[in-house]
Amino acid sequence: MSYQALARKYRPQTFHDIVGQETAVRTLHNAIEQNRIHHAYLFSGVRGIGKTTTARILAKALNCVQGPTTEPDNTCSICREITEGIDMDVREIDAATYTGVDNVRELRDVSQFQPARDRYRIFIIDEAHMLSTASWNALLKLIEEPPPHVVFMFATTEMHKVPPTILSRVQKFVLRKITLDDLIGRLEEICRQEGITADRAALEIVARRGEGSVRDSLSLLDQIIAFSGRTVTAADVATILGLSETIFFARVITLVGEGDHTGVLEALQEASDSGRDFKMLYRDLLNFVRNLLLLAGGAGDAMLAVSPEDLVTLRNVAEQFSYTDLLRIANLLLRDDETVNRAEHQRLAVEIALLKAATFPRLKSVESVLAGERTATKSPKASSRRVDESSRSESGLLGAESRVSSKSSEGPAAARSQAPTQPTPRTESAIPQQATPPPTANRQPPTDSQDLIAQIQKKKPMVGTYLSGATVKKSGNRIVFELSDPFAIDSVTDARGVIEEIASQLYGERMTIEAKMQETEAPGTARRADDKPSTLRDDPVLSSFRKHLGGEVVKENKR
Repeated sequence: MSYQALARKYRPQTFHDIVGQETAVRTLHNAIEQNRIHHAYLFSGVRGIGKTTTARILAKALNCVQGPTTEPDNTCSICREITEGIDMDVREIDAATYTGVDNVRELRDVSQFQPARDRYRIFIIDEAHMLSTASWNALLKLIEEPPPHVVFMFATTEMHKVPPTILSRVQKFVLRKITLDDLIGRLEEICRQEGITADRAALEIVARRGEGSVRDSLSLLDQIIAFSGRTVTAADVATILGLSETIFFARVITLVGEGDHTGVLEALQEASDSGRDFKMLYRDLLNFVRNLLLLAGGAGDAMLAVSPEDLVTLRNVAEQFSYTDLLRIANLLLRDDETVNRAEHQRLAVEIALLKAATFPRLKSVESVLAGERTATKSPKASSRRVDESSRSESGLLGAESRVSSKSSEGPAAARSQAPTQPTPRTESAIPQQATPPPTANRQPPTDSQDLIAQIQKKKPMVGTYLSGATVKKSGNRIVFELSDPFAIDSVTDARGVIEEIASQLYGERMTIEAKMQETEAPGTARRADDKPSTLRDDPVLSSFRKHLGGEVVKENKR
């Protein structure tokens, strides 16, 4: 073949060539130097970070003519054959097609024989999580007590699917994603060797899209070089990958925050006209929202890993939203992530997801209106009722006193002297006392719980968000938060110390905090209709109101 893909051409051939896996490389180096060769290794991690490559290099290091050595020479016949995949004593098996128990039994029979030429008979099993349970059981005894000339090497992207009985018998190496700087450095080195002139900004975009995978990044770079030739620019990368710019995302999130449905649809039309991939656009949008959350949460610039120009844009957008608002928008967008990834009509899925997120301002305004009604409407009614009751009771007292004075033997002069003096102080003191009733042990004024949640939200924004939808009950020096989400209960419980300190300062006494599951009403009540299918209750708009405002469907009126 005249041309070889970059991912194959620059595949590491020695431990020194492996990028970003210093811990695993150092461990294997020391094991070879100290002659502590284990009989089974398991390499796990995401795609394209060097699991199978590390296993091949280890096989060459163990079987090299100069070995066992920490760095195979790659010149002897053994190293060359292992690199080409034709060594008789080093078998590389694809577990996706080698899943049957009969295949594993054959492998077990072969392992009993001495290697034909090499020092060790090595079995590299790729995608090991694809093996069936019966196959693992057939391998179990062999992995536990293999012949001294046999070494097993497993590679998998899903270590949680490997049986625990196998994990306890192997040495595990979890290979991490390659950092952005290491990945950019590797791409720059390959471009120099290929004679390609590439802007660092362009390579940074490729590295970000590679998501920590060297193979994915090199495959993208290969495609971009085929388009742009010997010079690679950021514009070429944007053209090939259909990248979404930070300014575009800032505009979309601003439109979502303003509830501008028309503006959102126009922005998506522009994205479609420019040929952008909607699946990748939505993924990049989620990453943009994540950066906004990090900024709002006080994260350092190093955690964002964005350019200075993009950082300015992020800060400008983050200042337009509160931390709670960003959490809600991120939650609304994240719910539709899987739908967008699996949808056949991805543009429609993205449009629906963003239009649903753009309903957020309406929900927020309804919440503020309802909150204003609770504080400005309910309180005056209650106080007016209390004033009416006090006036009625006072008039009754005055009538009784006048009747008593008329029947007394002290005479009309004493009655006249008592009449103007006693009602006046009672009238002045009764109304203010009744306007603000004294709190009892089982009743807490709403403003106190609102102040408490506001203070908690200042120190613990996430916990305060959960508590904003909680039912607060105070009894003496004990406050109970009733929540409907088990995760929220765990978060409140973890922050109990901080909440108790805030509550103690607010109420002026030592307070204790408890979070528990919200009680559901017993069957037979008015909400029994929830057990039956309901078109109204399943309506998406009504479901959003129920989630954010805490409402329930009590009765449906059919017209």
